[in-house]
Amino acid sequence: QQAAQAGPPRGPRTPGDTSPGSGARSTCGDAPRAMRGAMELPRADEDCLHPLLNSSGNLERLTSNGSRARSSSRSAWRRPPSSDFSADSSLKLGLAAIVSMAFFNVSGGPWGSEDIFSKSDPFTGLCGILLFTVTFCLPQMLVTAELCCALPSNGGYSIWVREAFGDFWCFQETYWQFVSGVADAAVYPVLICDTLLQLLNMNDIAAVDKFFFRGSTAVLLSLPTYLASSNIPSLFISLAVVTGVPVVGFCCLGLWRFDPVVLTERPAHGQIHFGKFINVLFWNLEGWDCISTCTGLCAEPREKTIPRGLLIAMAITTLQYMLVLLAATSISPDARPWQEWSDGTLPSIAAAVGPIMSVSVLVASLAGNAGQFLSEFMEDSYLLHGAADVGIVPGFLRKRWPKSGVPYMANTAQLMMILTLMTFDFSDILVFDNFFCANGLAMEFAAFFVLRWRRPDLHRPFKAPTVLLPLFLPAAAILAVVWTHCLTGKALLVNAGAFVLGIPYGLAVAAKSRKEHEAGRLKSAFDCWVEDDD
Repeated sequence: QQAAQAGPPRGPRTPGDTSPGSGARSTCGDAPRAMRGAMELPRADEDCLHPLLNSSGNLERLTSNGSRARSSSRSAWRRPPSSDFSADSSLKLGLAAIVSMAFFNVSGGPWGSEDIFSKSDPFTGLCGILLFTVTFCLPQMLVTAELCCALPSNGGYSIWVREAFGDFWCFQETYWQFVSGVADAAVYPVLICDTLLQLLNMNDIAAVDKFFFRGSTAVLLSLPTYLASSNIPSLFISLAVVTGVPVVGFCCLGLWRFDPVVLTERPAHGQIHFGKFINVLFWNLEGWDCISTCTGLCAEPREKTIPRGLLIAMAITTLQYMLVLLAATSISPDARPWQEWSDGTLPSIAAAVGPIMSVSVLVASLAGNAGQFLSEFMEDSYLLHGAADVGIVPGFLRKRWPKSGVPYMANTAQLMMILTLMTFDFSDILVFDNFFCANGLAMEFAAFFVLRWRRPDLHRPFKAPTVLLPLFLPAAAILAVVWTHCLTGKALLVNAGAFVLGIPYGLAVAAKSRKEHEAGRLKSAFDCWVEDDD
């Protein structure tokens, strides 16, 4: 739904998100910044102001007024050596790392997937997971694999959109993914609190008490990001182990008791909540563009490691949801029937097996959500810090701790945004997250086809098979359903307000970038931020 519990955090669901996905979003949504933690990002007055040299080392042709001749579409983009994109040439992501990274950014565990069954029924839920994987996840994976290999920059999908549509839409893509990433980070403290409240039978507590509980959880989870970020990768690995083992045990016990009759059961009220069903699927299975923001770190040959890694992670994620949810229907069919499931129900279902399994699944749920929060939070904080470092947002956001280099002001600013979102329910935050994520994905799909049309000569080491391109039609239909559901009721006002906010800011950033190029700068501050230069 842009970091991983077993690898580097999901890159910016922005220039280089987001969930789990679980969604989403995750965000690997722009990744290397979180992994490179204490490293200084480029300064507009230092690294970005290169001499007027082209990719061959020759002086570029100047216009009559002394400014650099520049194509509005940047069609002269050149593929630099792979090492140009990597902060550390010794750090390479192989097949296993790409699989882990994609899995933990898209899913990271089955937490929050309960509504896939409760908003439909077990049979429809299973079919929905399979169909969504083929008609939406696969097209997104093909776009990611092709464009990562053709434009191997850590700027990821922001670079794709810039190459296709220019600076303004590049900024919108970045802004949408950042907003989606912050909303995605807000989901995990809510999931943790909802899980604990269900186990303690405290679902009816006052709204103020619930906000305090959620806010305290978010603050507590953010504390590791204020310490030295070099310790975070080892923390992700530990959380991955704590999350995975109980889930395997839960599946084995549940599937041993599986009764096929459950597949014939229908919803309690006889109808499927189709809009909510699609939104839950979207949040749990979206985010395969996460690897784009650390493309420069992927081991060669990228045209093999990236598509293979994404396909393996996709298979693991799909099977995980199907097996866990089927197991859950068999473990506690009477005490917790699937019709009554909601986010955070899985640990209470495990209580039917015994206290050991209940505690194990609870700890796994807490660890999984904590890891995904840290991944998304770090990603977006370093993105915000990088924007401040080159003058796109207020300069105070670039402040760091002197010793550890942690961007504490960017961390605090993002934490304030998350606490604001805590006033909404889980489903409302999900709608906010999905709306901006869907906007970003639509722009990525459009960039994919525009570059196919405008740049047929662009070297594509991996190219999506033409026979699979019709899959983008159902993918577009899914985006339309998500938008329809996200633009109703109070969600319409919140989403429209946040959407409109990015337009004048994007115009200003694009105009500033254009002026810097006209002044003779090979790279504007915006270019450096998007391309994630070191």
